[in-house]
Amino acid sequence: MGEKGIIDPLAGLKVGRGISISPLVKSKDKVAAIVTNISHAKIFLKLPRRISQLPFREGERVRINYWEEGIIYCWDAEVVKITRSKKRRVTVSTLGEGVTLQWRNYVRVRASIPFSFAVVDAAESGLIGEKVLNTKTQDISTGGLAFQTSLLLKAGDKLEIELHLASQRVSAFGWVVRCEPLERDPRHINLVAIQFLQLKEKEQMQLLQFLAAFRTTR
Repeated sequence: MGEKGIIDPLAGLKVGRGISISPLVKSKDKVAAIVTNISHAKIFLKLPRRISQLPFREGERVRINYWEEGIIYCWDAEVVKITRSKKRRVTVSTLGEGVTLQWRNYVRVRASIPFSFAVVDAAESGLIGEKVLNTKTQDISTGGLAFQTSLLLKAGDKLEIELHLASQRVSAFGWVVRCEPLERDPRHINLVAIQFLQLKEKEQMQLLQFLAAFRTTR
């Protein structure tokens, strides 16, 4: 079920999309995953990084969500299978009831907000430790941000981010949910979308207040 006029959250899923999985009890323990296949009532995922211990087990209910255009789509699922191989894979079965879509009232603005970031985990090991000290957002909300970069990041790469909000600094961890080359750009620039994985309540409020104020002045 979902809010009136909003599509089923499962309808937006497609192969290659980045999502996050978290146990219902400890919803902050999020794990990044990539959709590899979708069949009737099942979603097949791969973890872009090897994780020594997952925060959920087979048979456990989990919360799945993905972020796009300032909207968080989420629903409950059940972990059907965990493949413990070099490339760990997870299969979840969407539950017949309790499928929901949450339209969170994120303030999303198209704005060039200065920020810096460091790559703390990446599919390409050579990118780990890479720092970009002076870049700007293309758009931003309390759910995530988008920006342009020449770095060839991949879905699941993890960044440590510091936003420069006037006299304030807001720190967060986020992971790449999409990295696409800009069409017909000879500089090989990529458009990257980031979903915040860890944004403390205090800093989320600071960001929300800043964005709300930014909108009223435009």
